[in-house]
Amino acid sequence: MAQMGEITLAMLNQHEIVNRILLDFEKISKEDTYQKVKFDLFKWNLNKHIFIEEENIFPVSDKSNPREMKQIQNLLKDHKDIKGIIRNLDEEIADGRKPNTAILRELLFQHEEREIESFYPRLDMRLSPERKKLILRQIKEVKLR
Repeated sequence: MAQMGEITLAMLNQHEIVNRILLDFEKISKEDTYQKVKFDLFKWNLNKHIFIEEENIFPVSDKSNPREMKQIQNLLKDHKDIKGIIRNLDEEIADGRKPNTAILRELLFQHEEREIESFYPRLDMRLSPERKKLILRQIKEVKLR
C-alpha cells in the first residue's frame, strides 16, 4: 500500500472518530437514557466533519477536471442521503425505538472508501504544500469528539 498523504491521513482520522462514536451509540440499549445524547454526539461530530469537507476541502477541487467534479457531486449526494437517514433515525429514537443503523453504516463506509481511496489522494498529489498546510490547519481548528 502506498504511503498516504497528509490530507488523506487527517480525514481518515476524522472518519475513525465518527465511526467510533457511531459504534459506541450502537452498543447501548434502547432503554439507556443517554441514547439520544449519544446519537446527538454522533450527529454533532459528523456534521463538523461534513462542514470541513464542504467548506474547506471541496472548494479546492479542480473545477476544470470533469472527473473531480463528478466525485464532488457524488460526495455531496452522499452527504444529503446521510442527513436524510439521520433524520429518520432521529424519529425512531423520538418514538422510543432503537434505530437500525445498518443502512447508515453501509453508506458511511462506501462514502469513506471513495474519499480515502481516490478523492483525497488526488488532492494530496495535486495541491501545493502551502495550500495543504492551510487546509490541515483548518481541519485542526474544527475538533471532533
